[in-house]
Amino acid sequence: MQQHIYKISAASVLLGSALMFSSVVAAQDEKSAGFGSTFSGWSGTASLGATSSTGNSEASNINGSIRLAKTVNRWEHLVFGTVFKGSSSIVIVERDQNGDPILGDDGRPQRTIVNGDNSDRIALGYQPKFYYTPKTYFFGILDWEQDEPANIDTGTRQIAGVGHRFFKNETGFLTAEVGFGNKTTDLVFGDDVNGGVGYLGLNYLNKITDEVTFNADLRSDFGSDNTFVEIGLGVAFKVSDKLAFKVAHFSRSNSDLSSGDSPLSTNSDSVTSLNLVLDI
Repeated sequence: MQQHIYKISAASVLLGSALMFSSVVAAQDEKSAGFGSTFSGWSGTASLGATSSTGNSEASNINGSIRLAKTVNRWEHLVFGTVFKGSSSIVIVERDQNGDPILGDDGRPQRTIVNGDNSDRIALGYQPKFYYTPKTYFFGILDWEQDEPANIDTGTRQIAGVGHRFFKNETGFLTAEVGFGNKTTDLVFGDDVNGGVGYLGLNYLNKITDEVTFNADLRSDFGSDNTFVEIGLGVAFKVSDKLAFKVAHFSRSNSDLSSGDSPLSTNSDSVTSLNLVLDI
């Protein structure tokens, strides 16, 4: 049987989408003063990545994120969100308890098509900061997520703490945060995980050249029933004033949340992707 495999380049698809988005924003700026006044002072980035393949197996994945910031006097407001969506379909050969293929009436192995989600995560958050000094600030974090393949029906956090900006200049920045708060995690299977947590966050960005930027982020909350660690690494290559391509690796570990009823169930997830990043 002849097999055909098609791969859609994320870069080409995303480039066209970003250019359309930029045109819409420019048209809005020209036609509507209300649009500008509503988002006045907000700036940030939006990223999008996607892949698709077909053939004897089929898979599609999309990931995106948005991060917006606004500064008012000593206050800085951050709004952020991420989405990871993926599905796959494969053909498997049915086997008996000895591992041998089960044959049909025609003598051929019986096969079954299996469809499922390999990722389905949505997360939203808000972080206000109040700068007590030019480098030291108090902050709060309110966020929500849903990730059923990782056994998280819903999860929320309420964190308060203090942060310090070690440096910030034209080449980048480095900040560290510590805090404490409450975390509530409702599981798809198993007992819910709730209670107080400590929090640690690190954010680093370095502009290597005018066109290349490296970033590394870490955030973790830890309590008696659960330890969560999330690490993000990325290298962005600027192609215009508003557009960049980014190679990103994202990994997260959430202890004691696996459902335990699947040999593929694990406490860790990771994603490596090529994204288009748009300054907004």
